[in-house]
Amino acid sequence: MLIALIRGLAMAALVATLTGCAAGPVNPRLDAYGPDGYRYAKVRGEGAEQELFVILAFSGGGTRAAAFSYGLLEGLHSITYRPPPDAERTLLADVDVISSVSGGSFTAAHYALFGVEGFKRFEEDFLYRDIQGELIARALTPWNWVRLLRSDYSRIDLAADLYDEVVFKRATFATLLQQSRGRPYVLLNATDMTLGARFEFTQDQFDLLCSDLSQVPVARAVAASSAFPILLSPLTLHNYGGDHCDPDRFLPPTWLKSASEPSNPPRRQALARNLMSYRQDLKDRPFVHLLDGGLADNIGLRGPYIALSGQDSAWSVYSKINNRQIRRVLVITANAKTGRAPSWDRRESPPGISSVLGLVTTGPMGNYSFETVQLIAEHFGRLNADIETYGACDRIAKAQCPAFSMPFELPALVSFHAVELSFDKVTDNRDLQLCLEGLATSFALPRAQVTLVRQVAQRLLMTSPEFLDAMRAIAPGWQPREVTIDPALIAEACSKD
Repeated sequence: MLIALIRGLAMAALVATLTGCAAGPVNPRLDAYGPDGYRYAKVRGEGAEQELFVILAFSGGGTRAAAFSYGLLEGLHSITYRPPPDAERTLLADVDVISSVSGGSFTAAHYALFGVEGFKRFEEDFLYRDIQGELIARALTPWNWVRLLRSDYSRIDLAADLYDEVVFKRATFATLLQQSRGRPYVLLNATDMTLGARFEFTQDQFDLLCSDLSQVPVARAVAASSAFPILLSPLTLHNYGGDHCDPDRFLPPTWLKSASEPSNPPRRQALARNLMSYRQDLKDRPFVHLLDGGLADNIGLRGPYIALSGQDSAWSVYSKINNRQIRRVLVITANAKTGRAPSWDRRESPPGISSVLGLVTTGPMGNYSFETVQLIAEHFGRLNADIETYGACDRIAKAQCPAFSMPFELPALVSFHAVELSFDKVTDNRDLQLCLEGLATSFALPRAQVTLVRQVAQRLLMTSPEFLDAMRAIAPGWQPREVTIDPALIAEACSKD
């Protein structure tokens, strides 16, 4: 699947390897700490009550993943309902957060920048465009060989410059914040190469580096999120904590210190250690190197899980639930995961390098990502059980002593709905399922395949039992529209010729 890109970038990779090139720092210093910048509170606001909180998670997988997540956006935009006492609106307009990795980050970032009005532009500028071919052409251009000899320019810069020019139109995170009205807060996730942990492009994360995210191009974040190992070099950030960060002015979040205590669960301690490493290991970590976000979390759900299950997040949904600001949570995952090729075990010869590379970089995370969905569902089950127990104790105590009152107000019960869209949910057409799971994870797909993936995403949404249950609760009386897929389109997209 990746052979074309491997061959196309071979010369650039050789030049970069021989000269020891690494991408130069792209993030400026933060001169003064403040509440501004790309943060949840600045994008979505704080304090307001809302009946429904919607989170989308987009997986990796090249153009295939971008098309699949785009099809989900199209499906949500086609759903209109009237939540009392508001006027009719689309379900897409109620999306609060999108968390993405790799190929899904193209869709997430573009929608956050350009909204529904930019749908057609995204199709032209990315989905139906041979981005991979253009990247190969740039890598083979002689003057770019000269640029790649520089110590501050690498293969990731080549990709980021292309994305900046043709997809994101020179937008920075300051632009993203300016365009954020009525749009979701986006977490573009990469992987910290040293920690093997998730790194998100938000000002809260960049505070730990004493760096200003607002001047960073969105394309750089997307490039880091999709920096597939070997094919693209890591994106390098400068950690200014050692020579610039005043500890009295740039204070880490208060929860970090308490989370480091041995009495906390190991998962919480590990999260705190990873984040504090940007401030404590300054001599060892003046730079941070980022790779594909799928290496740490291939469906982009770890950040939402932290926000949903506790207060260790700048946009803690858990806190909002405790404050009775949220009564219903809907999480939808667009998971364009690759199926295992059954032909591997039918031949004595082992799979090729592209298959092995794809498996070792995304295979283990696919299993881990499934567990994240289960963890979120189990968390809400325990939360509601605790609330019901607390309420029962309150009623029993008051029956014995009417003047009794519990020490804090009882949170409201929270309804939680988890919806996963993936190709293995196509259970009524085995050939189509195998076709979809076998599509390339490159950044160039035939037009018919892109269109097919978009339509499959919409059909899966409208037929998902979990989504139908959620919509019956959110908007009683709502009926899904029928999504039909032309057999001729399937035949063209899945043809082996």
